[in-house]
Amino acid sequence: MNTLERREFLKSGLQGLGITVCSGTILTILSSCEMNEDPMQPDVKTFPVFISLDDPANQELNRIGGAMYYNESSLNNGEDFIIIKVEAEKFLALSSFCTHQGCQVNIPSSDKPTLFCPCHFAEFSPMTGEVIKQPNQGSATNLPVFNTEYDAINNRLTVYLPGNA
Repeated sequence: MNTLERREFLKSGLQGLGITVCSGTILTILSSCEMNEDPMQPDVKTFPVFISLDDPANQELNRIGGAMYYNESSLNNGEDFIIIKVEAEKFLALSSFCTHQGCQVNIPSSDKPTLFCPCHFAEFSPMTGEVIKQPNQGSATNLPVFNTEYDAINNRLTVYLPGNA
C-alpha cells in the first residue's frame, strides 16, 4: 500500500468515525427533546385566601409596585408569603423564604427594588420571583409562586396557598 492510498484509507476511516460520533450525538439530543424533562411534582392541594384590597391593612396593594407580607396561619405551613401588585389588575404571590437557605427575603423598597435575601445576598425579580443574582455562596432557585385571581368589581384578591387539610 503506497502513501497516497494509505492517506485516503485513513481519511475515509476518520470521516466515517466522525459521522458515527456526530449522528450518535444528534440522536441523543433529539431523543431528549421528546422527553418531558420536568420532574414529577407531588399533587399539592391548594386553598383560597380572600384578601380585600379595601381593607386599610392592605392599602400597600392599591399601588403598582406595592408589596407586603401576608400570613394565613392555617395554610402555607403558617409561613408568611409576599404579595406584589405588578400591574393594574395583576398580582404576584410568592414564598417569602429564600430557596438557598431559608432566610426571609425583604420586599422591594426604594433602596432595593428587588426581593433581597439579607443572609447571603441573593436577589429575585419582583415581577416573576426568578433568581436574578445568586447568593454569595451556593445557589438558589426561583421563589415558589402561588396562583392568584383578582376580582376588580369587589376589589378582592384570591391567593391559592398550599395546605395540609
